[in-house]
Amino acid sequence: MASNSDSIYNVLTYIHRHPQQVAFIQQRNSNVVTVGVPDDVLVANVDLYFPDGHLVVNRMSEDFLAMHGGLLNDLFIRTHGSKTAYRNVWITTGHVVDQRAYLVELSFE
Repeated sequence: MASNSDSIYNVLTYIHRHPQQVAFIQQRNSNVVTVGVPDDVLVANVDLYFPDGHLVVNRMSEDFLAMHGGLLNDLFIRTHGSKTAYRNVWITTGHVVDQRAYLVELSFE
């Protein structure tokens, strides 16, 4: 499952550490945060996690949530929703070629 990988962790860490280098995209849904990451950021197995013109959707494993809760909480705060907690996180990733960006969307349920 893609959501359990070091590659996904590294991209989320890049977003956390370099918010000025990414584009946070406003969403209608209050439980979602969407980010455009420059596609020159190095990612292992990019074809698996960020396929050109396609989306990959996975539910984050409980182990990933437990291990990286602090990182996910920092992104959860950006949803500005009324929820105070979440139990599940879905991640959608893909490569938007004409924008030269990796799409990362987190849905907190």
